[in-house]
Amino acid sequence: MTAADLAEKPSKSRPQLGRKFTLLWSASAVSSVGDGMRDSALPLLAVAVSDSPSAVSVVSVAGSLPFLLMSLYGGVLADRTDRRRLMWTIDALRAAVVLGFACWVFLATPPLIALAALAFLLGCGETVFSNAATSAVPELVRPDQLDAANGRMQANMLVGGNLIGPLLGSALFAVAAGFPFTVDGVSFALAAALVAATGRSTAARAAAGRPVLTEIREGVNWLFHHREVRMLAILSTLGALTCFMGTTMMVLMVTRVVHAPAASYGIVLAAGAIGGTAASTLAGRISRLLSRGTRIALSFLLMGVSLILMAFSTSVFEVAALYGVIGFAIVTWNIQAISLRQQAVPKELLGRVNSCYMLLSRLGIMTGAALSGWIASVTSIRTPLVMGGTLLLLLLVAVLVLLPRMTAMEAAPAAEAAPADAATSDAATAPETARPEAE
Repeated sequence: MTAADLAEKPSKSRPQLGRKFTLLWSASAVSSVGDGMRDSALPLLAVAVSDSPSAVSVVSVAGSLPFLLMSLYGGVLADRTDRRRLMWTIDALRAAVVLGFACWVFLATPPLIALAALAFLLGCGETVFSNAATSAVPELVRPDQLDAANGRMQANMLVGGNLIGPLLGSALFAVAAGFPFTVDGVSFALAAALVAATGRSTAARAAAGRPVLTEIREGVNWLFHHREVRMLAILSTLGALTCFMGTTMMVLMVTRVVHAPAASYGIVLAAGAIGGTAASTLAGRISRLLSRGTRIALSFLLMGVSLILMAFSTSVFEVAALYGVIGFAIVTWNIQAISLRQQAVPKELLGRVNSCYMLLSRLGIMTGAALSGWIASVTSIRTPLVMGGTLLLLLLVAVLVLLPRMTAMEAAPAAEAAPADAATSDAATAPETARPEAE
């Protein structure tokens, strides 16, 4: 890391993100709570529908497949169409599907295949929606506000999707199986209305009418030939692989190594969500205190050291505390990677490049989880955590070497006019010069 990079002084102004971003954030928050409710209710309904242990697996796999099958096509859709219109259309369709399913649950017991189909359809919608939302954020805020905006979007997924939603979904399911799906459907409808209120997208669009494969190839080629963004994608993929190599073994660390009750695993997951939420909430403030390079390096350092220490933990509270640090580091890194992509990729290609990036990261997660189980089965439960942490620290060396190139993406000369909504939201606190932005 260069002295100049560490000495970079981010803007001290407090981000005021504007009405349109607030509408988008509110839609994401409402939708995330609904997603969390459904994610907890679907497995419960699967267990009620079938006595087979594989029932939950069938539903889980059906919900995960769209991330592999739809990511690249979702990127094409995000670049071809008005992104905000695409988002509210998807949410309106998801509202109709989930409300219809809720009626079915109230009237009869759906078969397992229906649950799997619902998980698959909603997974397809989520894959496209997430890409469009990430690609739409740079239209609504200034470049210097990206960290704060991305942090708030990440917080929605953590608080709504991982904490509030699952608790509400489980509680409502205990009252009546159709209630969580009803509320989820209403949340989609409300989210659609909020996104529609943001108006039309201002980003340039890819030319329509070309073959889908041609457009996918254009995004892949851009990522392959852009050195800095390619390095960022490789780093994210390897980071996801090594991190999940360690964290996949957490449940066994809790139950078999430190011999804590199985229920205490929930404490560990909650600690991770709290750490991630803290990173999301403080993202804007952290960006004003630390340079981009320092934030990236600190994320890998915290992940690596925490995984190694976790391997030698002797109590569930130590595991939970360390996973809270890991959650903080993961979200901090995610925010940096998203913001850098948003600043480097041309707007008309952002959806397709995002889709390639997310697909690579997902493959890294799957590979890390698979390697974790294999390594633990031939060695010990602690080994994947030590290996994952050590590899993350080795990646930190690469991070330090590559930082000047990655952070240089923020200084690219392709500046764009600040979004009108963001530019007028707080003129008194806007910095005199905003760094050029592009996702």
